[in-house]
Amino acid sequence: MEQNVEVHSRNQIKVATLVSYISIAVNIISGLLFTPWLIHQLGDGDYGIYSIGTSIITLLIMDFGISEAVAKYVAQYRTEGKEEKVTELLSLVTKIYLILALIFLILFSVLYFFLGNIYAGLTAGELIKLKNVYIMIAIYNVFAFAFTPLSGIMLAYEHLVSLKLCDIVLRLLTIVITIIAIVNGLGLYSAVMANAIAGVAVIAYKLYIIQSNHRFKIDLAYQDNDLLKKIFSFSVWVALLVITQRCIYSITPSILGALSSSNEVTLYSVSSALEGYAYSFGSVISTLFLAKITRQLESGDHEGFNKLIITTGKIQFLLCVIILGGFICVGNDFINLWMGNGYEITYIMTVILLIPSIFIWPFMTASVGLTVANRVKGPALVNLGTACINILMECILVGKLGAFGAVLSIAVANSFKGIALIFVYKKYLPIRLHQFIKEVFVVYGIPLGIMTVVGRNLLKFISLEGTFGFIIKGITILILYTITILLASKFWDCEFCQFIKGYIRKRKSE
Repeated sequence: MEQNVEVHSRNQIKVATLVSYISIAVNIISGLLFTPWLIHQLGDGDYGIYSIGTSIITLLIMDFGISEAVAKYVAQYRTEGKEEKVTELLSLVTKIYLILALIFLILFSVLYFFLGNIYAGLTAGELIKLKNVYIMIAIYNVFAFAFTPLSGIMLAYEHLVSLKLCDIVLRLLTIVITIIAIVNGLGLYSAVMANAIAGVAVIAYKLYIIQSNHRFKIDLAYQDNDLLKKIFSFSVWVALLVITQRCIYSITPSILGALSSSNEVTLYSVSSALEGYAYSFGSVISTLFLAKITRQLESGDHEGFNKLIITTGKIQFLLCVIILGGFICVGNDFINLWMGNGYEITYIMTVILLIPSIFIWPFMTASVGLTVANRVKGPALVNLGTACINILMECILVGKLGAFGAVLSIAVANSFKGIALIFVYKKYLPIRLHQFIKEVFVVYGIPLGIMTVVGRNLLKFISLEGTFGFIIKGITILILYTITILLASKFWDCEFCQFIKGYIRKRKSE
């Protein structure tokens, strides 16, 4: 039975990883084509309004870490063979979410009347549009909030492929509906409604997957005070983690809207979108291992845990350096081709946002281990410090530097976060940190860092311009990085080299 579970887990992780990267490709390609088109159709002002409206809701609406608790305890109950406890957990959690949804509805209704005071920097016309956008986004998000645990259930039961397919469907549906609506002259509000319609469709799909495989019977009358205490004792720190995380990215458009202008919000949104595309590469692998890490830590398989952490850490570090280094070398050309004139500053802004990823991405799988081990207090406190640094710096810098000041604040705060979290992992997890740093940062970081400097100077001798020139430069940098990685793994990391070769052979045999 246990062997079958592991085989199913490995197969789901492999296929889900492939689907995840397909999803990322869809997101990036569609975003690169769709975002400038949407900005052009809506205009900088309306797109800034759209970003502000979205940021208000995403900043305020949260599940206080309960969805993390669902994923953790469902995976734990599965490992322990207590399937009946899953239904009890979901019955209790469903009731909690319905109560929280009602509270959020009241909160958003009250906040609506204070939007004019909060966003005093907007014109009267922009404020009217913001209020209309706010109403639509608020109604959808309150509805969708009640279904937040669905992703956690799918993750815990390792319906990983279906879960990742939802990302692709959501993105494509949103784009198709938005394009149809805007082409027919519906404008700003259609972009908001497109997200809502696509979101409802994906929620329905998740419900279908879960109910067709498990047939959970939710009992809203079920009550278990001990289980409730267990959920809240875990989720209170995850809630702090979520709240403080939103005080980094989600709050920034609102601060820019209050202290700067809607045009600065648009500049920030472009850089933030590029950072988000990059982040999606780094977060793919780690999100798939919750159930596997639960089994490893529950059984005391520290050797297997360390091997998993280091292997995924190498993959994520290499992705980070390739993306960051590649953008340093050819990002300026890319921005000019993608957005045109007026967005030159977003090149340096994006580089600044990406730099802290060097310290964060390699440890993403380790962060899943903290959730499994119920050690989320440490990262929550680190995030609190990160949020305080970010908000304080943004309040000082945004008024003078606009979007540039915002991204500088975020970069400084995230650098603190990445370094501080390393000490948290060392304290609470059975992770061999010295081995991790040596095999990941030293073996690959030094040669790739040198190659970034060499590559940037080498491209100065390529005088080609336009799309063709960008492609040639991009391929040149990719070849240089690939050669560097292969040489580093061959001479200093034979085990990882064999891992890659073995994975490729398995894919071919399948």
